[in-house]
Amino acid sequence: MVGTHGTTVIMILMVALICVMIQKFFKKYLESDQYYYLKDITLIGAWALCGIWMPDGPLRITVAAGVASACIGFCQRATRGKNLRCLYFLVGLVFSLFGPRIAFIEYAGGQYYYLSYFASIAISTIWVGIFPIFFQEIDEIPGLCGLLLTVSWTMISVVILTSSQSLRDASQICVIGLVMLIVFWNRHIYAYRRLTEPLTGLWGTLFAGLSILGVSKGITFYTLALLPLGFFALPITEASVGVVSAFFSPRPAANLMLYRKLIMHGYSHPVAIHFVVAVCALLGCLVSAIQIGFPDFFYLLAAVCAIFGVIWVGYSFKRQRGNMNDECRRPRLWGVTVDNISLNYALSRVQHWMNSQRAPHIIVTPDALAALRSRTDERYRRIVRGAGLVLPDGAGLAGALKLNGTPVQERIPGVEFTEHLCRLAEQNGWRVWMLGGEPGVAEAAAAKLMEKYPRLVVAGAGDGFFKPEESGSRCEAIRAAETDILFVGLGVPKQEYWLDEYFAATGAVVGMGIGGSMDVISGKLARAPKLWQSLCLEWLYRAIQEPWRWRRLSKLPLFVWYFLLTRLHIDGYKDGAGDE
Repeated sequence: MVGTHGTTVIMILMVALICVMIQKFFKKYLESDQYYYLKDITLIGAWALCGIWMPDGPLRITVAAGVASACIGFCQRATRGKNLRCLYFLVGLVFSLFGPRIAFIEYAGGQYYYLSYFASIAISTIWVGIFPIFFQEIDEIPGLCGLLLTVSWTMISVVILTSSQSLRDASQICVIGLVMLIVFWNRHIYAYRRLTEPLTGLWGTLFAGLSILGVSKGITFYTLALLPLGFFALPITEASVGVVSAFFSPRPAANLMLYRKLIMHGYSHPVAIHFVVAVCALLGCLVSAIQIGFPDFFYLLAAVCAIFGVIWVGYSFKRQRGNMNDECRRPRLWGVTVDNISLNYALSRVQHWMNSQRAPHIIVTPDALAALRSRTDERYRRIVRGAGLVLPDGAGLAGALKLNGTPVQERIPGVEFTEHLCRLAEQNGWRVWMLGGEPGVAEAAAAKLMEKYPRLVVAGAGDGFFKPEESGSRCEAIRAAETDILFVGLGVPKQEYWLDEYFAATGAVVGMGIGGSMDVISGKLARAPKLWQSLCLEWLYRAIQEPWRWRRLSKLPLFVWYFLLTRLHIDGYKDGAGDE
């Protein structure tokens, strides 16, 4: 037995060491989104290796179910708009047929209630299938699911590892999970990044399987069932309210209302998610106090306090480093200062504007040619500096910032951010307006977005072929429609000029210049295939479809020339202080 445990420990440490080496090696060579995608695959592969090497059948089946759910998550990401969540119940059915299942319920007083074969299969299938779906709902708020997972996995591990019963299978999966959470700490605790579908599928299934392993080995059902239910009581209640309101209200309540209330009252995103997790942890500890006694309750409380202590120290250190290096936080190239943030954080900023401030904010998505324009166009430079968000759209600009020693976390293409913003608008009932493009393009783009997001409210649409004196009537129509988000596709810099002059009159909260993205969304132009995107050749694909763009692209050598002069510190450009 000792030899077996020693082999297991060595195997887990070897896998953990390999994962650390993979992360260290590839971090220098991959972009941010590619690096996190590699981390997801590495984490799933590490779980698969652990499952293959484990001698116990129930543990292998549990890990195999988690990996299968992760594969379903990858399919969900690849087929946006298709609901594949029913497949999680198929995984739960296979798990119940060939692995451990809830065959009996042992109450706290020692009484047993044995389930029939079909009832056992049905309960176990629902239990395994519902957790990945539930984790995905929580993951709509960046950073929340990862933090909830870390705290809840630690709590349930304390219960199993301190149990007086022999729970070898459950203990092994607890230890593996804790090691993986430590090795991939940044992937799970990062406040502005979602776990995404593959990891929510993996961890949701493993979490459900862990509790079933404990129940099948004899731990009181109330302990391992009501403990996670108590921990997730708040999100479950809020999600249930959202589902019920969807049947009776045209604008249903959003999930995780406590988080949204905190954001509306001016709390930052990290503070809000930490408060929600603290409330959930307190509820879980209270359930444990009722079911497993106060000694174990204090063990759990100490574990939760330790986790929050480590997170607080980590964030404090990270904030201190961020304050010491503001140039990396907001890298600058000539007159363009970029917000070095992730896509999810940018969406959280928009949500904060909507729920609390309700003041007008402009979003700018510059590329290399926009940065070049900022050298000579004082008005454009002023607009960019006053924007609420400046997101790096072009691969050329992102590459230049990286060569300049101030790389951005990730490039955020305007077309992707537009679609994510519409998805968020659908969830919150915000009203959007499409303005720009040739006649019929804005309407076609609105139709495509409503087809993709059925509950999205498009307040109106109109082409960009209007005279300057007609701008006032356009603003009145936009204001009358109670627009929240205004997308303007007039091309750079005309769309920024128009937003600067007229946006306040529209009454909207967010105004974003999307340029040619409206043509892509409408279907008039095709977006570059994934291979072209990975090679940073979207600009070339667009130019092939629209030959007139070659005239604009002829300025790229000038961008390269000025950038070389900047790197050699012989550029004569002066960043005028009067523009601030």
